[in-house]
Amino acid sequence: MLKHSNLLTIDFDHLDKLQELKTQLLNDECFETEMLFTSPSGDGLKWIIRIDILEVSHSEYFIAVANYIKQTYNIEVDQSGKDVSRACFLPYDPTAFLHKRHQKL
Repeated sequence: MLKHSNLLTIDFDHLDKLQELKTQLLNDECFETEMLFTSPSGDGLKWIIRIDILEVSHSEYFIAVANYIKQTYNIEVDQSGKDVSRACFLPYDPTAFLHKRHQKL
């Protein structure tokens, strides 16, 4: 890896109320969702948010966000997101959310 993307992937596994959490994350006031989609397993979510690693490291950011999720939504996140070089596979999800930013030409 040559450069950090400034994106953090939070992985939620084996959710009972997948759609409810999806709605809550999209409306979360602390983080702006860049991408949100059903994980390849079909019973989890991948939530991708923008972070600023100039302030703290990737792993410190991950720990802070995981603690926030636990306190706010009472859900444990998969600890694999702490690994900055971990791959994130994109499944087919017609209901996936993708934040559209205005691009300067």
